[in-house]
Amino acid sequence: MPRPGFATFDDLVAAAWSDPSAELELRRRYEQPAAILVVDYTDMVSRSDHEGIVYALSLARAAEAAMTPALRRHGGQVVKRVADTVFAVFSGPEPALLAALDAQRDLALFNAPRTGTVHDGSRNDPIHASIGLGWGPTLVVPGEDLYGAEVNRAFVLGEDVGEGREVLCSEAFARAIGAPPAGVGVHAGPAARIEEAGFPFRVFRDHREA
Repeated sequence: MPRPGFATFDDLVAAAWSDPSAELELRRRYEQPAAILVVDYTDMVSRSDHEGIVYALSLARAAEAAMTPALRRHGGQVVKRVADTVFAVFSGPEPALLAALDAQRDLALFNAPRTGTVHDGSRNDPIHASIGLGWGPTLVVPGEDLYGAEVNRAFVLGEDVGEGREVLCSEAFARAIGAPPAGVGVHAGPAARIEEAGFPFRVFRDHREA
């Protein structure tokens, strides 16, 4: 293994399975408690089939541009993008939740004049996002990648389980935030969808005044 001071993240990962000192060094450098926010856009397969991949990607990027200011306003840092899915980290669960709720509001404003449908050929259809939230120890490589059990849960909630305009969170996130901010409701995910996720989760509802 290279000397710890000169080892890269990948060097340390490659060595960590057999060298406890590499694991310790990797965790020392990269591990932090973090709130993870994952944004995914719904109906992208259908949109790509009917409107073309270039338009679908362009619309997703425009939606991302509409949502990103809310993430930054609450201290979020976008770490990476995988296809149309965006991963961001926050220092705590409350700013992550407020960013998610505000980003959904901003996306609703973006969609307001978009009155078409995916199938009508107008290219004026709205685009909706689902957001998954997690909280826990996370390996963060700034501007490159992030890893952790709660990253995986946030990804499953945002990518696979969430429906358009929803904000879902893991149980760890819900415990960390405690009572949600005034005007924000939270309830347990339905049993059938918990089975789909493979773990319990909560659903937030935004009842705050505009």
